[in-house]
Amino acid sequence: MTSAFALWWWALPAVLLPIWWHREKRQRLRAEPLATARFLPKAPPQQKRVWAWVERLLLLLRCLLLIGVIAWLADVAFPWRGDTVIVSRDVDATWAEAQIKEAGFSEARRLSLPDEDALTWLVAHEREWKSDARLLLLASGDAVPMAARAPTLAHQLDLRVQPGVIPATSIERHVVIVSERGAEWRSVFKAFESAGQGRDRYVIDEVPNNKTELIVWDKDGAPDSRWQAPLWWRNVAPPQDLAAARALYARWQPQQPYAAPSMKLAAANASPALLPVGALQDWLAPLLALLFGLERLLAHVRRR
Repeated sequence: MTSAFALWWWALPAVLLPIWWHREKRQRLRAEPLATARFLPKAPPQQKRVWAWVERLLLLLRCLLLIGVIAWLADVAFPWRGDTVIVSRDVDATWAEAQIKEAGFSEARRLSLPDEDALTWLVAHEREWKSDARLLLLASGDAVPMAARAPTLAHQLDLRVQPGVIPATSIERHVVIVSERGAEWRSVFKAFESAGQGRDRYVIDEVPNNKTELIVWDKDGAPDSRWQAPLWWRNVAPPQDLAAARALYARWQPQQPYAAPSMKLAAANASPALLPVGALQDWLAPLLALLFGLERLLAHVRRR
């Protein structure tokens, strides 16, 4: 994968332009004898002090500034990473080392995953990897929520999700189901328990009590006016597919999305998005601003 932006590195010879400009300017300021000088009144010669160090430093700054601009343009889409192991911060180190050895990535470079959706981050930064690079992503279920469809990547990805640890004490969530399809609704809440990785246990009650969080009223007629609960589902049918179940679960428990399973994604015939996010972007932009400020300051000092 060779991006057109990588061709900016071939512009490095342009660094010779500031050198040529300073040389030409110095030659223009060189004194030349005039034939009509004999008609001018005689005056004692005056010497002007030349700050040679300012000229040299200004030339250096302009060269560095030009190199920085070329590097910034090339870094926009220049692929520079090889085989990489991307590890989420909350992954168990022992489990991660075992997965790296099993996948054959012992010699690959390690990269710590930022605190955000792992697949979303990878899609945004994928153009940083070379075309033949392989990726191993080790993350917890919280770092890799299940997407509606698998992302399309230009690189081979081996996603391994660490199994969640079921807490010693789960939270009981009391639900009342009034429906002729009670068995289907009970199956839905069993699936919700799996989605929450055992953090929640759903208790189905016949009538509401002070612990009831949800009432599912899937039946004709009006409920008892004395029934109270923070949340009601009325005229809602049991979800019949994974997408509908995921949407229903996310609407109720958005802080606990479905965790993506471990999977292997083959490289698709697609090019990574060209985004201005590269290895140099974090520090190169402020450095360019600093160099530009110093260059303007020295140019002002030289004119005085």
